[in-house]
Amino acid sequence: MNTVVNMPGSAQPTDNADAPPADSRPGIAAERHRRHRASDRSDAAAASVHHSPFVPLLLGGLAVMGWLGFQAQQLLTEREALATAHASQQQTVDNAAKLRASLDALAADTQRMAQAGNPSARLLVDELARRGVTINPGAAQAAGTATAATSGAASPSPAKP
Repeated sequence: MNTVVNMPGSAQPTDNADAPPADSRPGIAAERHRRHRASDRSDAAAASVHHSPFVPLLLGGLAVMGWLGFQAQQLLTEREALATAHASQQQTVDNAAKLRASLDALAADTQRMAQAGNPSARLLVDELARRGVTINPGAAQAAGTATAATSGAASPSPAKP
């Protein structure tokens, strides 16, 4: 039976990072070692190369300019859509102003009839007053003349009946 005993002071294997790796074929081991040392030199050379910040800054500036251009185009598109929506609602607003003016004129006529002594008109005016609706005959006349004078343009709304 063979027993191997390591004695203090006997040669111990050392770990040498620069030593080529052990291989059964000496030519291949030397080639690997040479490639390893050459890549270390090329890494050190590449690390010492200084790159200009011009290209990254140029790309960043172009990206910011592109984003600002896109945002400007989106805002212009939305502005046109809002202008179209506003124009399409203008006829409805004009029609509502005409209806309001005619209702104010009707309420003012009813107020005048109630003051003249018509009992049905008096009942209607009293019921409207009980519900919080006040009739201002002067505002109805002013609204009627303002609507006729502007002929289709939006006029300020008269006092609430």
